[in-house]
Amino acid sequence: MWRTLAAALLAGLIASPAAADAPPDPAALAAAVDGAIEHMIAPAYRSFAEAATTARTRIGALCAAPSADASAMARDGFAGAVIAFAAIEPFRFGPARRDNRFERLFFWPDRRSRGFRQVVDVIRTEDESAAAPATLEAKSVAVQGLPALDYVLAGRGSETLATAPVGFRCAYAKALGARIETVAQALSAEWSGPFAGVVRAAGPDNPIYRSHAEALQALLSAAREMLTVVADLKIRGVLGEGGERARPEAAPFAQSGLGLAETRANVEAVQALIEAMDLAKALPEDEPSLASEISFQIEQGASALRDAERIGGDWQGVADSAEARDRAAYAALALGYAADILRDRLPAALGMIAGFNSLDGD
Repeated sequence: MWRTLAAALLAGLIASPAAADAPPDPAALAAAVDGAIEHMIAPAYRSFAEAATTARTRIGALCAAPSADASAMARDGFAGAVIAFAAIEPFRFGPARRDNRFERLFFWPDRRSRGFRQVVDVIRTEDESAAAPATLEAKSVAVQGLPALDYVLAGRGSETLATAPVGFRCAYAKALGARIETVAQALSAEWSGPFAGVVRAAGPDNPIYRSHAEALQALLSAAREMLTVVADLKIRGVLGEGGERARPEAAPFAQSGLGLAETRANVEAVQALIEAMDLAKALPEDEPSLASEISFQIEQGASALRDAERIGGDWQGVADSAEARDRAAYAALALGYAADILRDRLPAALGMIAGFNSLDGD
């Protein structure tokens, strides 16, 4: 079934009309940028900051009075922070680049599990420099963020958090929660104020974006890169080809089993970004369906991931189910097609030059 749908998507790509030569409407591009910031990016950062505060508070409550219920509440708060982070994960440029903030929050992919081993060593040696926010900040980014907290709250030995008196693991969890909250609040402040102002004020005298076309291209590139990361790293990189070499343990948040839900939330975040831009108003008259085509293909990918999650639950369950793997494989195809449009056809239709890569910085 998914092969038939994939062929239909590809046919749509080939049959679509050529890009228009008309110059873009500057006002329409500015409106798309404003819509992205006001209706998606800034609210997503605020939500992440709030979720980080909730997670930090619940970890503190767990450490103050260990119990099974408090442990469940702490993990639930962590899950909320992970899903909220998924919505801001596409935006790796601007404030996220300063002081390695993105990596401090999300050190992944973890090549050869080097970061994972660092976290395990911190707990094994009870490294006191990781037990306080001020000294944790100076350590490797691999031991500071959400993947590290994933292991502390859900990895081997985490069951002791619900029963043992306050010890090193809890102190480390509290320090992680505080650091994540601090970074989240700093990012939210910049996207609600200074950096958002820079993006919105694109023009010849702007230090970063000399036109709203450049600002919009940065946002479109962020969307494209997120879809590419999902298709190539979070789906194919985890499931392999045909499931023979599946590595569910390589997925982000493998300890808590949140990786598939976080991946699905990544795609839904790109959906929300595209909707907030209202790109149909910026497109030329001979490309009226391009915006809806992008939305359709992203929704196909999101729907397929929701199916895989319903069937398999997490990446391990998907790897064990042929039906779930089939749905995830289709999601990767659909999202790859959407990324191709965002890389080539959409910038051309809008009269912009493709090629900005936020993974290389701004």
